[in-house]
Amino acid sequence: MPGKSTTPDDDVFSRRPNPKGWTPPKAPYNPYDPTDVRPASGYPSEFQLPGQQPSGFSSLPRQPTQYQKVNETMERLNYTARPRSDLYPGQYKMLRRVDTNKKLHLGSRWFGTLITGSAVLYFTFFYRWNEGRDNVFTDLYRSQLWVKERLVGLTKQEFDDLHHPQASYAAIKGVKDSMYIPEDMRRTQEGAYALNRPGERHILEAERIQQEMEEEQLLRGDYLKNNGTTRK
Repeated sequence: MPGKSTTPDDDVFSRRPNPKGWTPPKAPYNPYDPTDVRPASGYPSEFQLPGQQPSGFSSLPRQPTQYQKVNETMERLNYTARPRSDLYPGQYKMLRRVDTNKKLHLGSRWFGTLITGSAVLYFTFFYRWNEGRDNVFTDLYRSQLWVKERLVGLTKQEFDDLHHPQASYAAIKGVKDSMYIPEDMRRTQEGAYALNRPGERHILEAERIQQEMEEEQLLRGDYLKNNGTTRK
């Protein structure tokens, strides 16, 4: 536009030339490369320091430590610090991972072992399985009762479990009915079905047959009465 006057503010929006000998820098900046010249004003990526974003339940960002800054830079460069070996020329030292929570892990391991061992010990020696009947832990439970009897004594229930144990369910199921049949009834020669007692289904079947016979007789009597004949 003709007649436009220049003001000092125009210098702010004008692009200044690069200084003499300036070369475009490599990005991102590698602090471990001595040939990489860092600009005096710094790279834009350096303005966002690691750890500035809120983490966890906190809404306020935390100031990053020097270790977090170096770690973030090394992750961006995909660089792993491997020092040179002092014994083998041309090779690197083998890095080992240091457990910073060694005491915590050791304590949790011992605590878990203690809880598990206590549960196994309790249910093996001190728990009364299957209402005192014979089971796989019966001998261990009786050994505990044997020691307790000589130290502090036993209750009536524990005394019965130690000296008068109950029979197991398997032993009860294995008992035959012939063991409870009297001797005089066992010697009868009335046949193979002499000792069989009728069950509920036998009684219901007999009642059904008897009811059918009564209904048949009633229907037959009504039929003969309606036809004017008499029953012989």
